[in-house]
Amino acid sequence: MKPPIKPYNIAAENILVALLLAYPALLFLVRGGMNGSMFVLAILSVMLLLAGCRKHLPLQAGEIAFALAMSSGLVAILIVQIYHHDLTARYFDSAARFLLAVPILLALRHAGTEKVFHALQYAFPLGAIAALLAVWVENRWHAYAQTSFLNHIHLGDMAILLAFLSLFGINWTGRDSLPLKLLKISGFVAGLIVSVLSQARGSWIAIPIFIAIYIYAHLQTKYVMRTVLLFALAVLVIGLVSWSIEPIQLRIGMIFSDLSQFRAGHADTSIGIRLQLWGAALHLIAENPFFGVGAGGFAEAMQPMSEVGRITPLAAEFGRGEVHSEILAQTVRFGIFGLGFVMAVYFIPFYLFLRQAKSVHRPQAISAIMGMCVTLGFFVFGLTVETFDLKMTAAFYSTTIAVLLAAATAAGNHPNRHGK
Repeated sequence: MKPPIKPYNIAAENILVALLLAYPALLFLVRGGMNGSMFVLAILSVMLLLAGCRKHLPLQAGEIAFALAMSSGLVAILIVQIYHHDLTARYFDSAARFLLAVPILLALRHAGTEKVFHALQYAFPLGAIAALLAVWVENRWHAYAQTSFLNHIHLGDMAILLAFLSLFGINWTGRDSLPLKLLKISGFVAGLIVSVLSQARGSWIAIPIFIAIYIYAHLQTKYVMRTVLLFALAVLVIGLVSWSIEPIQLRIGMIFSDLSQFRAGHADTSIGIRLQLWGAALHLIAENPFFGVGAGGFAEAMQPMSEVGRITPLAAEFGRGEVHSEILAQTVRFGIFGLGFVMAVYFIPFYLFLRQAKSVHRPQAISAIMGMCVTLGFFVFGLTVETFDLKMTAAFYSTTIAVLLAAATAAGNHPNRHGK
């Protein structure tokens, strides 16, 4: 039996529960709410670590790998910006969120109780429902659903991710009660609705990835062929159903229209602008492979590249805002250091989750599966848009992988008796 929890531990536990329960919804409902939640969670985590929640245990290899991955962004930016003689503080904002995930993981692995991790079961569906509520209240779906501080692409990406986290969380810690199961199904449906209303095509690409992760986690060797056929059937059914939804049909049809116009010489379409910016990024990467062009270098290069005809003036205008690819953005700005950083942020946590996905403890295995969805989901989202240029999305990613990895590797606090 565990020793009785002291009063100050009960207070810390209740604060942790409140933070984990609220942060996905705050992402959509309150400007600055996601960042504020992460800061408070990180501060509380540091306090718990200083109070000895780890009992002076040495760091494990996975914890060290996670810490190195999450700190690599600050190191990469520091090295490159020193080279370019520009240490403007704002360049470090998003990367600092990744570093804050380290104490959160270290503390929750040892201080996280069943009650704390149980809050996540409600947090993800409530977050998806909050996204739908935010869109409905603000009535911003005239063209694309969005909120006053979250554009339609990031909104659609976060909503579809929370939808599948809600779905995969069914019977997470045991057999769910009917109200809890209905909440998770409602979260799944709400997330899908927001994704459709947002018309963010990049989020739809991730759906087969999420399905594949779920099938992999439940794959048994003797049923490989049956599983492959089931996956193909699921993708086919989803594709056929999606094609009957008008916004999806229109957005997918625009892909072929944009490509046709691009080949005909009209480059200023949604896809055409992306192709121009990616080409410009690759050109600059080839010229500056080691230290990149610096944090502000890509935006500064837009006007000269437009003047020589490499990109159109409209593409240059968009390029001053972003590259429309997370991997290309980090690489063109910070060279090989930026590429190493973004790959580490995606795939070191993914590997740590992958190791736990076959755990004999179902709650830990489900936590790992959900973590794989988050890492690969953000990787897919980042193929066509910058995901970490917004501090709130960087904070959401960092917080979510930290708490899910803590749940998947919790030291002696397996959340396995709630939700029955």
